[in-house]
Amino acid sequence: MSLNKPSLPTLDAIRKKTFAKLGRDPCEWQAKVAHEILRAEKDVICVAPTGAGKTLTFWMPLLFREDGIQIVVTPLNILGTQSVAELELDIEDGKYRAIVINPELLMKEGGGFERLWKSQDFASRIISIIWDEAHCASLWSAFRTEYRDAYRLRDLLPHVRFVLASATVPEEIQIEVMRILIM
Repeated sequence: MSLNKPSLPTLDAIRKKTFAKLGRDPCEWQAKVAHEILRAEKDVICVAPTGAGKTLTFWMPLLFREDGIQIVVTPLNILGTQSVAELELDIEDGKYRAIVINPELLMKEGGGFERLWKSQDFASRIISIIWDEAHCASLWSAFRTEYRDAYRLRDLLPHVRFVLASATVPEEIQIEVMRILIM
């Protein structure tokens, strides 16, 4: 066991703490997803119907890593460009532990995240990178090249596990996404 790796909570401990802190009683599958994310031994694929509670699994690991950061990559354009530089400084300073970002800002060459990936202090705090609506990495990679180039994160952050989350991922799409993200 590495010096920085905290002890792994049991499924029961995950469920209890989630209920105590977030007021939600996670299903067994949600606790298992959080457990595997915290285990950090391999990438995780989470396929569940819309409304089933995939998003809760994104936040549950934060309850067990006080300094941890979860990065959720979403296909939606959710950040205004006028505040990106300020947000990146706040992120580096540890102001935010949950970062929701689109692939364009995440993978922008010369952007703030490129600098953050090189910061050992920041990179060591990342619990996982969650690819929400993961099927988009396959379906949209032809015209959103940042999805196609996301494999670069493997070289920059070899210790960070990826989580694929989607309501629908047919096998051929899952294989393509895994190929793109080098899973």
